[in-house]
Amino acid sequence: MASTLLVILSECRIGFAQTVKLEPIANGIRCLRGADGLEVTAVATNILRVDVRPGGVRDDRTPMLDPAFRGTKAEGFKLAAEAEGAQLDTEDLRVHFDCAAQTLTVADRSGNSLLSVANLWAAAAQRSLTVHRSADDPIYGMAGIPRFEVDSSVERPQGAQVKAGSQGDGGAPFFFTKKFGVLVDSIDGQFRVSGPDVTFQHSSRAELEFYVLAGDPMSTMSGLADLTGHPPMPPRWTLGFLNSQWGIDEAELKTLVAHYRASHIPLDGFILDYDWKAWGEDDYGEWRWNSTAGAGSAQPDKFPDGASGVLGKEIRAQGVYLAGILKPRILLYKEGTTDFLEAAAYAEAHHFWYPGVEPMPDQRTKRPSKNLDFSQPAERVWFWNHLEPSFKTGMAGWWNDEADELPDKTAVPTSSLEFFNMGRALYEGQRSTGSMRVWSLNRNFYLGAQRFGYAEWSGDIKTGEASMASQPPRMLATLNLGEPHWSMDTGGFRGDPTSEEYARWMEFAAFTPIARVHAGHNQKRQPWIFGPIAEAAATKAMRLRYSLLPYIYSAERNCFETGIGVSRPLEWVFPDDPLAARQVDEWMFGDALLVAPVLDLKAKTRKVYLPAGRWTDYTTGKDFSGGQTIEVDTDSKAWADIPLFVRENSILATEEPGDDTDAMHPSEITLDIFPSQMGVSSWNLYDDDGATYNYETGGYFKQRISAGFVKGQFGIDMSAPEGKFATGLRSYRLRIHSVTPVSLHWNGRLLERADALNSVSRQPSWALTQDRFGTVVEIRVDAGVAMHLDLSANFNGPKTATP
Repeated sequence: MASTLLVILSECRIGFAQTVKLEPIANGIRCLRGADGLEVTAVATNILRVDVRPGGVRDDRTPMLDPAFRGTKAEGFKLAAEAEGAQLDTEDLRVHFDCAAQTLTVADRSGNSLLSVANLWAAAAQRSLTVHRSADDPIYGMAGIPRFEVDSSVERPQGAQVKAGSQGDGGAPFFFTKKFGVLVDSIDGQFRVSGPDVTFQHSSRAELEFYVLAGDPMSTMSGLADLTGHPPMPPRWTLGFLNSQWGIDEAELKTLVAHYRASHIPLDGFILDYDWKAWGEDDYGEWRWNSTAGAGSAQPDKFPDGASGVLGKEIRAQGVYLAGILKPRILLYKEGTTDFLEAAAYAEAHHFWYPGVEPMPDQRTKRPSKNLDFSQPAERVWFWNHLEPSFKTGMAGWWNDEADELPDKTAVPTSSLEFFNMGRALYEGQRSTGSMRVWSLNRNFYLGAQRFGYAEWSGDIKTGEASMASQPPRMLATLNLGEPHWSMDTGGFRGDPTSEEYARWMEFAAFTPIARVHAGHNQKRQPWIFGPIAEAAATKAMRLRYSLLPYIYSAERNCFETGIGVSRPLEWVFPDDPLAARQVDEWMFGDALLVAPVLDLKAKTRKVYLPAGRWTDYTTGKDFSGGQTIEVDTDSKAWADIPLFVRENSILATEEPGDDTDAMHPSEITLDIFPSQMGVSSWNLYDDDGATYNYETGGYFKQRISAGFVKGQFGIDMSAPEGKFATGLRSYRLRIHSVTPVSLHWNGRLLERADALNSVSRQPSWALTQDRFGTVVEIRVDAGVAMHLDLSANFNGPKTATP
């Protein structure tokens, strides 16, 4: 086959004496024109790789691309010769390469044109790429939203600079529409949009390598994760409530944790600012606890039991994990001298400094300091080696700060990777010491960092209603860059939120990927600080989040497999709905839930746009037809409402909330099923140990659950479970809404209706009950067992559909 194609695709002539030779390669073609080279390859059924080498130049890929990506077999691959070039097809792509015009045209599986690229060698020689779109659809991606920039749109109609940027910003040399996406392998760059043309300029590579990802946004974002790295499973505790604080000591930490536990306010993590470490005390104070090991410190013994590990064990015994702040710089000289500290002398001798950056005053001590260059593998090992003792004595997570403060006048293209590589140092280092999962929180994002257990927060934001309202679009813009784990300083870092503002902000945070509070020096963000009404509202919101833990944790497994996190912009899920795409203050939380937190404290109602379909208010049980904007009343006295809607044809998993995630390993999980007549919905329930990487080698439990109407018959299927993790889960309590039952068959056997569910589930039992959603069919079945349930039932339809 290859030899035949080699003859067929031998050459075509362009002008006078210019010959382009074409030859087949695995899943693609190679074009040669003198020293110029070009390859077009289908690396997946819906992903096309284009590699252009003007003059034959070759250079290294950037660290943005996942070195582990090898591509997959492109199903349906065909290569055919044409008079002026070649036609390359897969099940999802129709690609035509015209060697005379040097044009690449890409269409979808039905032949609908998506994009074209012309003059490939000439463009690559200028380190640029111009993509001509076939339709003027909205464009997303490219860049995040900087800390104080007020932006009510996540679209990028003019293009954007690609750079990790300052606080809370992010960058990706990537854009997408509702039909396709394009990724360029570059560190930094600039997108410019002019009508149907999208031009990427100033690529960091002389060799132009780009990828076309065909499909809707969910497919595109999943393909982006294939190319740049899938997020690993986070530690389960990071999905609970996290309290950060600047200005604290060991005694106060113990008091606060005790208060959380006595009040039954959920808490899983306490993140310590500068206070935890011996910054400026001695040669290696950046890496170690501020404890008795720091004799001679101006503030000794702030955490006297830190270095011994006693404090870490005591706090962990109460279900709370500790994390600590880190800086990308170290102090240079012993206090009052120009003598190098030992760490600085080592960095100097081994050229570990970030290039071109002069010493600068440290914000805390005002003494000279210098940034480390985390792009160097040897520096990353050295940094971790000094940090490892603190990890072993209680630090379960890391908070990387201020790596976005490299002076502009000395910044080099790798400045976008300073946080990227700092997170990489922690990931590589901690993984080398054992199996505990790595987690770091960082102040900006560049695409690819997500594969290092990397989360982003939106920076030192202000308090105030306007600041709170600016955070949803910042989250959505970050998600559009391929970072699924976003967070913010709930309550605001600078200033004093009102009690109502704090309550509403906590309700918003309950439906973000990471729920965390933080504030400035000596400011508090515990719920009880803001009075009993705010405390009750905040506690209710967090307990609701904790009740959804099996749903959230299962979404994290999906994120590991696909790159799609629990929070999803509406334009991903409803790409053909232009009104959905404009919503920047509401989003999908997993497959089943649409959340629209109250952000306007003066309004008596909250407007919520519901895309097409049937939606059920999770709080009231009322049904609404979609494709419209509704108004719901807001609670102006108790501030305890969160507009939350369940999508039809979905499955929602809950459990009884506990005070921390370690305490929540239930023997039974409730599965609320909201059917429609649209067909069958499927969802994976997932569990593992929540702490190690054993899931990479089969140490997990996953069971697929499908439910819905097929030809008028409602059925539930439980697949045989995957994995070898010994879950403590024993049964499912199925709750089926909007149906009137007639009879129930289990694996073909008729079951009698009971007055109440059996307490054990060796044989399923079923009963009828009532709740806010109306009549509910309840069935208890064994978990981890393959089975089929047939429920002869009538579909009730909406209870209170709006016109």
